[in-house]
Amino acid sequence: MSIQETRNLWEEFKAADQAHDAEAISAMYAEDVVFTGTPLRGRAALKQLDATFYAAFPDYRREYLTEVIGDDTIAFVHHYTATHTGPWFGIEPTGMRLDVTGCSVMKVRERHFLEVQIFQPDIMGALRREANLQLVRRLVDAENAGDVDAYAACIAANAEVWVNGQQTQTSREGQLASMQGSLHAFPDWHRETLSLTCDGDIAVLRWRGTGTHLADWAGIPASGTGVEFHGTSTVEVERGLMRRIWIDMDMA
Repeated sequence: MSIQETRNLWEEFKAADQAHDAEAISAMYAEDVVFTGTPLRGRAALKQLDATFYAAFPDYRREYLTEVIGDDTIAFVHHYTATHTGPWFGIEPTGMRLDVTGCSVMKVRERHFLEVQIFQPDIMGALRREANLQLVRRLVDAENAGDVDAYAACIAANAEVWVNGQQTQTSREGQLASMQGSLHAFPDWHRETLSLTCDGDIAVLRWRGTGTHLADWAGIPASGTGVEFHGTSTVEVERGLMRRIWIDMDMA
């Protein structure tokens, strides 16, 4: 291909990208196109990637900062903004605003893109981290509100829970029963978030809980006194739900 032919293909791609037209872009991919650095192979796979991205980030806009075009190669630096408002690769909408600068290299063969490679920050990791943080916040809010349904929606059916090193639950139902028993014993229970961090699919919540002991709890008769617990909850997230929870706490 000549440089002019490659440039024409590139201009078509940019117009389709700005229009969020995954169908038009897919026609520019070779049947055996490769997205380097990922397991994605073939026109259908990349079409799905583009279509789901446009659907999950409907306000996506990209600016092309620098372009270098050769006979069979296009290299460019880009900047884009987008808001995560739809599901994407198993990550539920977070509302997170992306502001990304990166660069890409695209190999061309017979007026089709043969290879695509993108160098940019790990946006999927950032979105998953934000989704996991929001999951923990929803659980705390549901507990403080006594909202059993919202609490249940955060926990996997086969959830496992450990308290101070001892396994206490092996299912969502068991944990819900435990939560309801605690709220019965401490009807004014409130968990205050002191810090919340996340690395990959592991979130760590440091908290302080207060309440008035008005019913039996863990074999202890109601005392009518105010109590205060301090603790740390470590949560492992799988497929958007809490799969394992390790709680370490004491009473101040």
